[in-house]
Amino acid sequence: MPTLAGLVLPPPRSWDEFEEIALSAAKLRWNSTDLYRHGRQGQRQDGVDIFGHAADGRHIGIQGKNTVDGITVTTVNSEVAQAETFQPPLDALYIATTAKRDVAIQKQVRLISQRRKKAGKFPVAVLFWEDICQDLAADDAVFFKHFPQFRPSADPAREHDQKLFDELSQLLSSNGLISFIDQHNMAGFSFADAKLDPLREFYYEWNKPERAFLTPEIEAAKIKLWEKADEYLEVIATETFSTERNVDRRWVPEDWEITQPERFWRVVKRLHALAGEIVALHAELIWIGKLHLIGRSGGR
Repeated sequence: MPTLAGLVLPPPRSWDEFEEIALSAAKLRWNSTDLYRHGRQGQRQDGVDIFGHAADGRHIGIQGKNTVDGITVTTVNSEVAQAETFQPPLDALYIATTAKRDVAIQKQVRLISQRRKKAGKFPVAVLFWEDICQDLAADDAVFFKHFPQFRPSADPAREHDQKLFDELSQLLSSNGLISFIDQHNMAGFSFADAKLDPLREFYYEWNKPERAFLTPEIEAAKIKLWEKADEYLEVIATETFSTERNVDRRWVPEDWEITQPERFWRVVKRLHALAGEIVALHAELIWIGKLHLIGRSGGR
């Protein structure tokens, strides 16, 4: 599908709208928030509609020309002459126009700029409509602010799945529950029972129609993870117990290693194996979710 930068955009009709677009584009081009519109219509502007500083500190000026039919060398020279009086002095002048790129004008402006630089004066360049649109395309939010008609239509199914995916990613956090399951050694070491609450919530709440993903691949990955969580929690419920000192902590009793070594190691190995499968299935779910949701949202 076409990218924002590749769209053919209609130039604005009003000078005020064009200046706003040119200002937004300039902020993106020069990575600067220190750019402003100069004065208002009817006031003397000394050949500058927008002024401020680029990220590299240069003091730049922009003169807007809402001239779809093109600009002439005479116009360029006139705007340069007016900008000479702008204070403080400019380090560069850009003429922004709604006209299409013109190789002849580009060449003539390059020569004018070259002569000026040799004379120790600020250089000049032209930003054509294509240049301005490409600058806007660098930021979706800025682009759609000026051209909301090009915003992709909402996809209710994707929004539904994205909301569920964000909620599930937060519940089964890689830095929380998943990290604990992956790293905790069950061989006689106790753990806070509450550590597994997110997994229990996933088990009890996420096998319901209200929590079903509409994207079949994401739902299938979720169910695989849910089934493995069921196996893990079954072992936790039947083969781990509260410690004598703290009912809020559970373990595979360490004395089993001596009194019931076969059972002890069978349970420990089972829990570790299931933990590894849960971690792998969680990673698969996250990858599939991102593949479908981010891919679909970015595929203009």
